[in-house]
Amino acid sequence: MQKLKSQIKNQGSPKTSKFKSLGRFFRRGQSGFTLVELLLVIAIMLALAVAAAPLYGNIHPSTQLNDNIAQIIQTTRIARERSFSRFNNSSHGVYFEINPSGDDKLILYQGNSYALRDAGYDREVPLSSSLSLSTTLPGNEIHFSKGFGIPNATGTVTLTHETRGARIMGINDFGMVEER
Repeated sequence: MQKLKSQIKNQGSPKTSKFKSLGRFFRRGQSGFTLVELLLVIAIMLALAVAAAPLYGNIHPSTQLNDNIAQIIQTTRIARERSFSRFNNSSHGVYFEINPSGDDKLILYQGNSYALRDAGYDREVPLSSSLSLSTTLPGNEIHFSKGFGIPNATGTVTLTHETRGARIMGINDFGMVEER
C-alpha cells in the first residue's frame, strides 16, 4: 500500500500532468508573433487591398448612375400619380433643370406648368456632380393632366456619367415612365 501511494504521488494529479505536457508549447519568452510574421500578414493585407481598389472604383460610378436614374423615374411617376389622383386638386409635373456650370437637378412641382407652379409645393432632387442631364422634352419639363395623368409631351431623359456611360428614361403617350 505504501508503494502504491508513493507511485501515485510521483505521477502527480491528472490536471498537473496535462499542464506539464502543454508547458513545452508555451515556454517563457516565446509567446506571441515575430516581427517577420507580422510584416508578412501586413504585406498580404496590403496586396489584397490594392487588388480590390479597382473593383470598387468601377462599382461606385455604376451604382451612382443607377440610383440617380431610379430617382428620376420615381419622381416622374409620383408626378403622374399625383395628377391622376387629383392630389391637392391640381396637376403635377417634373422640371429638369440643366446647369452647364453646376449640378443638375429635377423639381417635382404642382401646377399647370413650371412657370405657373405653386413654388411652396416644390420638391427638389439634386443629382450627383459627376452626372449630366439632357432631355428631348419641350422646355425640359413633363406635365401630366389632372385626373387622367396624360403627359403634355413624350420623349426621353438621358442621364450621363462622366466615365461610365448613360441611362435613358422614356415617357410614352399614355404617361408610362420606364428605363430604356
